[in-house]
Amino acid sequence: MTERPWWIAAGTMGWGAIVIWKAAELPQFDQYAGVGPGFMPSAVGVGLVMLGLMLAWQIHRGVKFEEQGAEDVNEDHSVNYGALALAAAACALPMLTMKHLGFVITCTGCFMLIAAAFKSRSHVLNAAIGLGFSLLCWWLFRKLGVQLGGLLPIAGW
Repeated sequence: MTERPWWIAAGTMGWGAIVIWKAAELPQFDQYAGVGPGFMPSAVGVGLVMLGLMLAWQIHRGVKFEEQGAEDVNEDHSVNYGALALAAAACALPMLTMKHLGFVITCTGCFMLIAAAFKSRSHVLNAAIGLGFSLLCWWLFRKLGVQLGGLLPIAGW
């Protein structure tokens, strides 16, 4: 680890700037609710930039960043890159499949990937639970008036 990890502060501020930039494309305020769909992402982006600035200030002051000890942690632990790849795939899946497969199938796939990352090997059970939660969320969003597309766009529904 470097003596002064400036890249962490820069990455945090950069991520916040990207969130602010993309949130600026959404309306910030709405006539009906007062708060538009871009307000919360903008607030999160500003928060990330502020945290990045605070982190940069701590790095500038010389605060040392060391791994904190925790209970029941093996000191010679290693990163499970397979689990990390599954979790990253679950994060990327909506960007790749939401438009074509729809909310329900995409969310079911995300649930299955995250469950596999946590070493669950009951793939059929994971698919059933993910499908149940996805259908429930899709139905509740529809009841609230949020349009998430058809139930199964790939089937034309």
